[in-house]
Amino acid sequence: MTQIQHETAGAVVIGGVGEGLGFALSQRFARAGHSVVMLARTQEKLDRFAEQIRADGDKAEGITADIRDERQMIAVFENVVARHGTLTAAIFNGGANHRKPILEITGDVFEKVWRLACYGAFVFGREAARHMVPQGRGTILFTGATASMRGGAQFTAFAAAKFGARAIAQSMARELGPKGIHVASIIIDGGIDMPAIHRRYEAMGRTAPPDGLLSAAAIAETYYQIHVQHRSAWTMETEVRPYCETF
Repeated sequence: MTQIQHETAGAVVIGGVGEGLGFALSQRFARAGHSVVMLARTQEKLDRFAEQIRADGDKAEGITADIRDERQMIAVFENVVARHGTLTAAIFNGGANHRKPILEITGDVFEKVWRLACYGAFVFGREAARHMVPQGRGTILFTGATASMRGGAQFTAFAAAKFGARAIAQSMARELGPKGIHVASIIIDGGIDMPAIHRRYEAMGRTAPPDGLLSAAAIAETYYQIHVQHRSAWTMETEVRPYCETF
């Protein structure tokens, strides 16, 4: 009987950590015994997240970094591997959600959205792979969105970037799978239950039904279960959405 792959402790780098999914991912992987390295552009926020995780007896730290900056990503991954030895997983959770009519999107804005959600995904994934291939193992996960699957009205820039990131993940999965690196995309189809979403609903005079927003912890569990999958049954892409979401 095939045994489930055993977890290997090591560092996990999470790029794009905020109050919703990024923090939930950090908590879940730290709870599994990993040393979690959280990346974001605000040190105060990262310090607060790290303190919360360490208060539970787990290991986490925050590094201020711009995931759009190639030189910074090269340095971050070299630093993490030098200090921790093993890079077990890397999760790209960059946002860049942008909605605007096509006639109002400037070239600069389009490029800015692409640089975070697509170019950033490429650099992050490449640098993670650079350190995982010599190990012969590792997991690289990309956060996707509804826009990864279809372009919606007023989502031209965001959809273009997310389509591109999805293509990067698919290409990496096919190239790196035989080298022992598990690459997958998680398509999040719906709003995540977090303060920013509730504020948006309140502004529109709406309320979500019970469990009508995705639980960040539940999504994080999906990521973790993909990470520990046996290599004979790897997932390359999956979708998560609330029971009431139209699709």
